[in-house]
Amino acid sequence: MSQAPDIDSKKLTANIKAGGCAAKLGSSELASLLGGLSGKGDERLIAGIEHFEDAAVYKISEDLAIIQTVDFFPPLLDDPYTFGQIAAANALSDVYAMGGKPVFALNIVCFPTCDFPLSVLKKILEGGADKVKEAGASLAGGHSLEASEPVYGLSVTGLVHPSEMLTNGGASPGDVLILTKPIGTGVGLLGLKGEQLEAGAGSDLVSSLTELNDVALSVARRFKINAATDVTGFGLAGHVREMAKASGLVAEIDTCSIEYLPGVVELASQGFVPAGAYGNRQSFSDFVSYIKEVDLAYQDLLFDPQTSGGLLLAVGEEQSRELLQALKAEGLRASIAGCLIEGDNPGRVKVF
Repeated sequence: MSQAPDIDSKKLTANIKAGGCAAKLGSSELASLLGGLSGKGDERLIAGIEHFEDAAVYKISEDLAIIQTVDFFPPLLDDPYTFGQIAAANALSDVYAMGGKPVFALNIVCFPTCDFPLSVLKKILEGGADKVKEAGASLAGGHSLEASEPVYGLSVTGLVHPSEMLTNGGASPGDVLILTKPIGTGVGLLGLKGEQLEAGAGSDLVSSLTELNDVALSVARRFKINAATDVTGFGLAGHVREMAKASGLVAEIDTCSIEYLPGVVELASQGFVPAGAYGNRQSFSDFVSYIKEVDLAYQDLLFDPQTSGGLLLAVGEEQSRELLQALKAEGLRASIAGCLIEGDNPGRVKVF
């Protein structure tokens, strides 16, 4: 085996291209692939793949259900410890999105031992372990294999009372959509890689990527949340579409009220838009319409695939302002993303 080069001589993100294939598996493509594979028939499986929930939920008793999720991806930036933190926070988020508490996690690791020293892998694992510990959960092992590029993530198990489970359906007409984190991580990461993001904005980006959604869920629990999900790979438009469809409603997104990460609007205006955003646009454009002219940069940010994004909460209008203020009081950069209304085409997303 040849000697592995130092991390500085071969960047972790070397194989993560700014362009690449723009094709993406949207919900309709996934539905086609997964058709007939669900666990229908088992009444204890109270959340599965039918409505593209963030995690599976299995009812053990009247008072206890298990949440199970898995997520992993290649490095998004070059610092291995921070990459481990981001990947872990992203995987843990699915448990919070279902209303649960993570209890333990298993590592999922692919690593090219001939290309990087094992010290890099150790830093990735340390980052993940520290984030799992921060979540109050335990790291209980995992699985690794040799691969052509690094990949890391977690399989996470959580617990929730069946009556307290949150899903991406169940929203009511008039519900306000609240985001608990700003959006723009895909654009921001591309700008960071191209050295076009200012230092302060870069710090804000990393802080958002590594932030757990535990505080957001804790605050949300004080209110009646009708539906919830976290904003990840489908982008805000895609996840709003899934919530609207699962709830039998039409969504409206207000681009002026959404909180964006620092610098990402300017970056999107300059063309720093990841390939995944174009894939999301292709997958969801048939369901998204523009009430009035919306600047292309804001359109791109709606389709921008998010990593370790915030929770998207549907709450009654009478509680929405109070919830928003409660989230902000905890230091979260929450914002109103829009609302859900009745309409003839459930799942339609109107943008203004």
